[in-house]
Amino acid sequence: MQRHDLFGEADDDNGFTEEVMPLHVVDGIGDPLGWLRDPLPVRKAALRLASEAGPGNSNYQDYDDRITAAAVDWLKARAAQSKRKNGAGKPWVLFVSLVCPHFPLIARPEWYGLYPEDKVPLPALYDPKERQPDHPYVAANRECQVYDKGFDPVTLRRAIAAYFGLVSFVDSNVGKLMEALAATGLADTTRVLYSADHGDNLGTRGLWGKSNMYEEAAGVPMILAGPELPEGFVCHEPVSLIDVFPTVTACIGLTTHPDDRDLPGSSLFDAARGVAPNRTMLSEYHAAGAATGAFMIRKGRFKYVYYAGMPPQLFDLDSDPQEARDLAREPGYQGLVADCERELRRVVDPDAADALAKADQRARIAAFGGRETILQRGSFGHSPTPGAKAVYN
Repeated sequence: MQRHDLFGEADDDNGFTEEVMPLHVVDGIGDPLGWLRDPLPVRKAALRLASEAGPGNSNYQDYDDRITAAAVDWLKARAAQSKRKNGAGKPWVLFVSLVCPHFPLIARPEWYGLYPEDKVPLPALYDPKERQPDHPYVAANRECQVYDKGFDPVTLRRAIAAYFGLVSFVDSNVGKLMEALAATGLADTTRVLYSADHGDNLGTRGLWGKSNMYEEAAGVPMILAGPELPEGFVCHEPVSLIDVFPTVTACIGLTTHPDDRDLPGSSLFDAARGVAPNRTMLSEYHAAGAATGAFMIRKGRFKYVYYAGMPPQLFDLDSDPQEARDLAREPGYQGLVADCERELRRVVDPDAADALAKADQRARIAAFGGRETILQRGSFGHSPTPGAKAVYN
């Protein structure tokens, strides 16, 4: 099994029978600077994004090469084992986690060169005048995660070209995995689910990375293919990463464990067949760059975002895919805003969850030695690959 910084440490029971080159969170705790939220700190390491962007090699690209090669070898060994047993044996699950196109935005020349700097599109709503009226949560995020303050017109285009190049690099590695499935004879009996942990604002609204509820950051690819699945079908109902667990267990024929019966999520096989359940999808965020708790629900075409102690947002994603018109500010939509808040509170008490997260973070700050100790330690731009050390600002 391969994956990146989703879990604490190698000694933890992460649910895998085997882990190959796992990239765990730094020191088993990740980024303590993300616990500081009142006030938000200035994350100076974010300025490195602009200075590093461009053509070249990086530890992350080398790491993804090794991960892909290890996964191909695993598939070959699995196919050989299956042949020895005449196709018998237990079902299997392989989780291959590629870290690119995560920061740093450095792409090898063969991928970077696919996207000439003078041809790449500039970010939407990049001019501050286009962001009006701005939202206090978003404005606070920019002043904390100061990525955009390091960019000029030249480095901006370099960063976008590099990100596109890294996406093509990922596509190439996924292609190698798919070719390995075909070459080993496993393709006809294997379902493939492709997704990600988050998107990237890539300069839209002057934001980079994640930490917000705009579609650029919150939306992820979700592609399912394989036996007994329709080709080319597009499901327009919102789905979520919480759907991965019931999808995988259904795929390998596991019955639901009693402890898991109340878990949220629905098999994506239903969505792939056009019978996705009509439901409310929830996202929430309490970490780095969040001045307060942010809670988002999707209900059909509408997205509602609740900020603890701040004004809400409401967007019609069908008519306004760039989320440039905040309907929550308009008198004619106050009834819908109220309905959305009631629907959110049916799923979670946002104020209680916000208070709980902040209390937990205060306890962690105290245990670490206090705010000043964390500020002096600083932050790092990204989690290091196995064997490397985090580089602090």
